[in-house]
Amino acid sequence: MKKLLLLSFLTVSFLSSQTVDTLFYGNTQRIHRNPYGWGYIAGTNGYGDIGKYQRFDLLEEVHVVGAKVWMGMKKVVGTPDSISIVFTRTATGAQNYDSSTGGPGATVASIRTALDAFDTTGAGNVFLLPVPFNVPGGPFTPESVFVGIEWSPAADDTFSLFCDSAGQGEKAFRAWEKLTGVAYTYQRFDEPSDFSWLLDADLWIALLYKSGLLSVERQTGVADRFELTQNYPNPFNPSTMIAFSVPASAHVTLKVYDMLGAEVAVLVNERLEAGRYSSSFTAASLPSGVYHYRLQTGTFTETKRMVLIK
Repeated sequence: MKKLLLLSFLTVSFLSSQTVDTLFYGNTQRIHRNPYGWGYIAGTNGYGDIGKYQRFDLLEEVHVVGAKVWMGMKKVVGTPDSISIVFTRTATGAQNYDSSTGGPGATVASIRTALDAFDTTGAGNVFLLPVPFNVPGGPFTPESVFVGIEWSPAADDTFSLFCDSAGQGEKAFRAWEKLTGVAYTYQRFDEPSDFSWLLDADLWIALLYKSGLLSVERQTGVADRFELTQNYPNPFNPSTMIAFSVPASAHVTLKVYDMLGAEVAVLVNERLEAGRYSSSFTAASLPSGVYHYRLQTGTFTETKRMVLIK
């Protein structure tokens, strides 16, 4: 059986040269034409499809930082069409051809680009999120993220992602698409119905992530308000814990400053779901003194003082 998790190591400047892992299911690079008319299965075609997605099943906590996309072909007509790289969680219900089968859901994050930005030589393109997001994962029942491309129904360019050869999707139902003009919105590539591509293949899209939740960990309990607690221990040497609460999904920053107001550490800079969190701050390279840490999200800001004694 093919190993599901293939690791590659990329150096990305905004992650301060930390390694980024890659979850990728691809085997053989292919372009699949629409067997029923003009266009491509994993791109534009005569049926007016407006999105193609690859599902990623996560068995551990990860910090999603971006995606790599392999565009197989493109033909630009006039001004290049806009393309969005979208990241969604799983959803069930009437929007999927089978209401009990999880397909793409609401968009969690997206990156807007244009068709002319894509390479078609087989090298692929890396797209990094300006604000990464966390996925808890599940050791027994995987949590899933969909990554795909979307475009406007008015798009007049022609393009297609690379896919695997038929049968290389391992019957895992990971490739999906977004339709127009039907009762449901999303369907699998190998949907068992009268209208289907009947293609068991994975798309050539990779999920870029870091294992774990970086410096922030989810705690038990319900959060009913924004709150920043006093670090513990305080005074400390060289590490301390900072706890905070987020009552609703929000982009959160937690930063540390010295007495002159200079930023010395960014502990959190991401979208978090509602809950209680803790973050570890290690100041082994900093001198003794008084520092301030500030939690900020939306209109809420709170700052507290801590003391490092070596």
